[in-house]
Amino acid sequence: MRAQTQTEFLHLPFQEKLEFLYGLPARQKRDLILSAPEAERLVQSFAPETLFYTLKEIGSADAGDLLSMAAPEQVKGLFDLDCWTKDRVNFARIREWIEAMSEAGRRRAAEALMELDIELVTLLMRRYLKVYRLEEVQAALDVPSNRVVQFDEHYAVEFIRYDNILPFLQEILEEMFERDYDYFSSLMDEVYWGVDAELEEQAYQYRRARLNDRGFPDFFEAQSVFSYLDPKRFEEIRRACVPPHREDALENEDQIDLAMMTPGADSSLFNAALTAGFAAQGKRQIRTEMALVANQVLVARATDFGDPDAVREAIELTHHYLNLGLEHLAGGDLKTAIEYLRDTHLKLLLRLGVSLTIDLRKRAEALVASLGFAPRAVRSISYLDSPYREALQGFLLTAPRFYGGLDRQPSVVMRDFKEMRDLHIAYGTLAQLESMAPLFAGLLEIDITSAQFRAQMAGREIRLSQILLTALVNKALGATLRPAPISAAVLPEVRKTVMTSDMPGRLSEHFRQMVHETLEKRLDQQTLKRTEDFVRSCLNMLEEEFSELKLAAPIDPRFVRSLLLRPD
Repeated sequence: MRAQTQTEFLHLPFQEKLEFLYGLPARQKRDLILSAPEAERLVQSFAPETLFYTLKEIGSADAGDLLSMAAPEQVKGLFDLDCWTKDRVNFARIREWIEAMSEAGRRRAAEALMELDIELVTLLMRRYLKVYRLEEVQAALDVPSNRVVQFDEHYAVEFIRYDNILPFLQEILEEMFERDYDYFSSLMDEVYWGVDAELEEQAYQYRRARLNDRGFPDFFEAQSVFSYLDPKRFEEIRRACVPPHREDALENEDQIDLAMMTPGADSSLFNAALTAGFAAQGKRQIRTEMALVANQVLVARATDFGDPDAVREAIELTHHYLNLGLEHLAGGDLKTAIEYLRDTHLKLLLRLGVSLTIDLRKRAEALVASLGFAPRAVRSISYLDSPYREALQGFLLTAPRFYGGLDRQPSVVMRDFKEMRDLHIAYGTLAQLESMAPLFAGLLEIDITSAQFRAQMAGREIRLSQILLTALVNKALGATLRPAPISAAVLPEVRKTVMTSDMPGRLSEHFRQMVHETLEKRLDQQTLKRTEDFVRSCLNMLEEEFSELKLAAPIDPRFVRSLLLRPD
């Protein structure tokens, strides 16, 4: 951390210190907090979610210094977010947090655990100790003395599990006994009488109610964030809603995680509108509302709150859907985007972004159905070339994804749709795929939508590009325009016929002209236009494969992938 940054931070008023910390990397945030004289007040001013994500990014092993300053209510929030796997307690994570809390000492740790639901503490203690009541003291005396602690005339405790947190749990129990005997006796009774299934269910219900109060709805309720709305009716739907009053959201901003809602460095229209159209308080209001929407996304996707990467991915998805919706409404105009951002509920904006991708999926499903496949059953269509095959696979997902190879980048990953440009590219790709049937029907009299064609392609490594190029090369060699496999023996003649003689070679103008005339003669103008990118990519594939092959040198057919070949 630069000394100048620290000095600047230390001279800020308290509220501005909090603002300064938003969006900083976790370790830099921690170092600045620890350098401040009001460090504990800063930590206790964070929403539980903000503190939680900060500590998770640092790592629980290194989080003790900040955790030692957290308020008991914040620790309860940490346990709510991280110590459950669906509706079951995750004891491994509880042990990690208790180990991190040891740095705070037994007093602070006892305060924090006593703030938790006693049912959850009971479940933990039942894994470490067995409680004997007064009438069972004699039974306890039969256990080796180094395993039994007798707190008073009512309870004796036998420790039944030994690990690295047991000594600290013993200290916490002693602190509870000394601090609040009523709590201690209630805990002992719960450990003695309790039933794990009932304790876990009660603790889960308490946790779910608290999360709901902090903007994390029930799983089924959260699904509404991804519900479809007709983009054509959006204005009608928006007018039927009460306009947002984001100043009301500020009343509860201490309950909402704003740290991860700070716009990133990307130049999205959403970020640009937020930066240009709103003062500091306005930005904070929108971040608050965005956090509420992101919380719904997290729950709807069943995201593990304890996985920072998964949480960050869900928050990025929230931003991308919001940006899609805003770009669609504003047409890329910043002033219009600002107006929509002021007057539109973010959940509605996100649903618009989601719906735009659902419309894309519906068109992809219609295309797949037209090719004779069941849209929900097909994962990929083997005879399609890359990147069409992978792109279509992404479009067909329940939450459609964009294939990086469409972006003319050396990327083969699936990612979120980030902007309207991605959707335009996707629709252009679908238009090309939709034109494949008329292309092959008009040019080669092959019906790629027929059951016969699907049967011929099943289990075979044949691509549409190979069928097209083989037919065109056959014609260039003086044969019929049909995709009959070419003899491997004539590959040198293929090189001589379709390529220039220089090195590296290029497709000859004569061959290109023949292709152009053949297509123009057999296809209508609309099909020609819609398939030109596909045809160009096929020709580029042929050129690339033959460009380094010398005229006089033999050609190994094993390395020719652009044409259908038959053995000599």
